Amino acid sequence: MPVDPGVRAMRIAGSRARTLVVLIVAGALVLAGGITFLVVRSSGSGGSHSGTTAEPGGVRYVAPSPAGAGDGSSWADAAALSDVPSLVSQLSGGGEIWLRADAGPYQVTGSLRIASGGTDGSPVVIRGVDANGQPAPAVLQGDRTSPYDPKGNGGGDVFFMRGGTAHLAFQQLAFQNVGNAFLAVGDVKDVVISDTTATNVRRFFENAKSAKEPSANVSDLVIRNVTITGFSKRAVRLRYASHDVLLEDVVGDSQQQDGDDFAIGVHLEDQVHGVVLRRVTMENTKDTLHSYWNGDGFATERGVSDITFEDTTSSGNTDAGYDLKSTKTVLQNAVSSGNKRNFRLWADDVVVRDCQGIDPLKRGGEASQAQVWLGKDAKARLEGCSLSDQNPQTVVFVLEPGAQLTMTGGKIEHAGDLESVQGGADVRLTDVVQ
Repeated sequence: MPVDPGVRAMRIAGSRARTLVVLIVAGALVLAGGITFLVVRSSGSGGSHSGTTAEPGGVRYVAPSPAGAGDGSSWADAAALSDVPSLVSQLSGGGEIWLRADAGPYQVTGSLRIASGGTDGSPVVIRGVDANGQPAPAVLQGDRTSPYDPKGNGGGDVFFMRGGTAHLAFQQLAFQNVGNAFLAVGDVKDVVISDTTATNVRRFFENAKSAKEPSANVSDLVIRNVTITGFSKRAVRLRYASHDVLLEDVVGDSQQQDGDDFAIGVHLEDQVHGVVLRRVTMENTKDTLHSYWNGDGFATERGVSDITFEDTTSSGNTDAGYDLKSTKTVLQNAVSSGNKRNFRLWADDVVVRDCQGIDPLKRGGEASQAQVWLGKDAKARLEGCSLSDQNPQTVVFVLEPGAQLTMTGGKIEHAGDLESVQGGADVRLTDVVQ
């Protein structure tokens, strides 16, 4: 993580002291008639295109327009954005890459292909700063069509992470008009993305295995304090056996970008497991390409397991607020508002506690408008939930054959039917205020 200013000051003072000692020793040797050869390298001058390894804790400097030697050793010799991958490899013991944020935007003309990083506990931190090193968002601009047009340019990838990428942190970045802000094509571990925004993107983060990689599992990923405004495909998509992931204080607003097929806020697939979503909001996904309008806030597929939602919100989506097929799934304080089906549950062990389902709204396409929908043979337990709606078109509970729903505590306010159940399905209410 970023080096504490006090620690950095001590390192600089120590470096100066060591240089003074070297000069004194050199003078003594010369006076004694000896001959010596000294090679002195400061901690801030190891960045060059020759691939030298920087001292742990060092800093590399990047600007929208490279300057001087262009080796990243200082602002006067700032490297280009395209040099970031080589700078990461130089800082193999950990350190920082500063992207100057007050000298204009960066034009992203090609993917930044990274295949290395820092060490456990000493990551390489890539972050936006001003000329004084204070946090400031560095703007990374691509060529994605803006305003969004499904027939226009979808945009390219920015940070393209290959197998071996690990121990990286990204802070204070502002993506504009790009395809994937982050794309992992191989196994990636211990990546933290924080204090970042993205505007008009196809996806913010996705993993998709390259043909050159044996696998593309993402582990120990943290996405925190991130806002995505305008996305057409996904805010976050994780696949394969990715695990140990935290999404925290993330907001994704699709802004109803339509036409990219199956828009979803957060999408978990394959054998993804061990994911916590805390204070995450997904809203306004829209997909009108088919007779059944898709567009979910959160979606998990079969095979996904051990998923926890804490204080999450999903609203204004053309399909489900929560479309969950994963097992070992728990929702705590989940809010779902203004979706065609606020909660769409498929597994046989879903637990939903203290949820709020508010005013479902079908905007078009096929299927019913409901608070809670259960798939065939699904089982769900609701505890202390509040389901409120005054639209006579809304059915509170819609259950496919064999589905079982129990609700304990909480309250239901409705103008439409309480339930619509098919063969063998059952709704059981205990201590529910109606």
